[in-house]
Amino acid sequence: MRLFLLAANLLVSLVFTRAQNDTIATDDASASRVFIPPPVTKDLTSRDGTNVHAQSAGNPKGVHVIFAHGLACTMAAFDPIFEDKLLLSTLFMVRYDTRGHGLSGKPLTPDFYTSDRYADDLKAVISGFNLNKPSLAGAIAADIAANFPHPLPFSGLIWMAALPYLGDILPKVATPLVLSFLPGLEETNDATLALKTRIDFVETLSANTDSVPYSTKLAWVGSTVYLPPPVASLALGRSQDPTRLFEEGAAGWPLLILHGTLDRQINGTAVINNMAPKFKNVESHLIKGAGHIPFYDDESTISRYLLAFIARVKVTKPYP
Repeated sequence: MRLFLLAANLLVSLVFTRAQNDTIATDDASASRVFIPPPVTKDLTSRDGTNVHAQSAGNPKGVHVIFAHGLACTMAAFDPIFEDKLLLSTLFMVRYDTRGHGLSGKPLTPDFYTSDRYADDLKAVISGFNLNKPSLAGAIAADIAANFPHPLPFSGLIWMAALPYLGDILPKVATPLVLSFLPGLEETNDATLALKTRIDFVETLSANTDSVPYSTKLAWVGSTVYLPPPVASLALGRSQDPTRLFEEGAAGWPLLILHGTLDRQINGTAVINNMAPKFKNVESHLIKGAGHIPFYDDESTISRYLLAFIARVKVTKPYP
């Protein structure tokens, strides 16, 4: 069993493995013939006792995928992907709320926000849904690479509008606008600023924010409120070492970068320019007209690139 990893949004991430008898649907007609069982929601326990809220959906015989979002989001951010019939027929997808977010646990001390704790959460998800050889993505990609042996048990890495890791890369790829939101997300004394920042943050997620339904914006704002300001500080303040991530990239771990040209939070061109040289096998696409949630603005294009990448890696096996 080998495994892919995807990442989406600011500090967002996903991962996926391949089942033994996986198949890749090629069109809506073949997708409609695949039986898709109802979603399954579970509350799992990480090694340190932190609750991990997760949900699975899709084809159990297909490619296994774990979606782990990032700062100020919840697993609900992946709704467009989890409603795509072609992806559901091809993939067995699992999404979860990262620690401090959504319905997962919210520890309030720094020792609960280290790389190994994030890796342990992912291990709990993998075990809880009987996935084979779990994975990484987004800002947690460095956490996973640092806590799994070489070669990583994943077939590839996919970043969708993702911050590659927390550290020196942040000022190189993050826009001044999103950096201006960080103090407000951490604010504990000024409720007006804290709430305004969350609304302003949501207004930058889509390239066409005026066309986003009011109900959707309310849901996105609600997701940010599930992140307590003290936890935002702990999540942003944690350290990551990308050394192993770069070593695996140089060894041939495949990387797919998908980024919207109108992303107001992360500069996709800067991500490609800074990260592509560190990966021996890298593919990148800028999605015209898409924003920081590219699969919300142009889900069909994202779906097409994901499935093509999975199919290519499955055949070429460019990584040990």
